[in-house]
Formats: sequence, structure tokens, C-alpha cells
Amino acid sequence: MSDDQDLFLQMASEFPVRTGIYTFGLPVFALLQLINGFVHEGSLGYIGLFAVLMVAFSVKLTRYQIAVYRRQKVANW
Repeated sequence: MSDDQDLFLQMASEFPVRTGIYTFGLPVFALLQLINGFVHEGSLGYIGLFAVLMVAFSVKLTRYQIAVYRRQKVANW
């Protein structure tokens, strides 16, 4: 495992709710938006773009939280 993966697992065990919302909550929300658009015959192009942006935002937000967690670990060391 890489250092980021180890820190992610440590962060997830220390802050499970925050990590779950940032990492899994946003992509699940995007998936639900896709399903909603499909069921209600919405514009799937725009909804798909929204879903891709939400997943990308989730990745960046999770990486940011890992960086913040790493800085806190170094500062408390």
C-alpha cells in the first residue's frame, strides 16, 4: 500500500462519518441523480456531466482531506 492509502485508512478509522460523506456520499448522490434523470426522462447529457463533476470533486476533496490529515499528524508529532 502507498502512503496515501495508509493515511486514508487511518483517517477513515479516526473520522468515519466525514470520510464516508466525502468519499462515498458524493458519488452515491451523483448516481442517484443519474437514476432520477433516467426515470423522469431528463437531459442525461447534463446530468451525466454533473455526475462526472461530482465524482471528480469527491476525489479532489478526499485528497485534500488526506493532505490536511497528514499535516495534523506531522504537527502533532
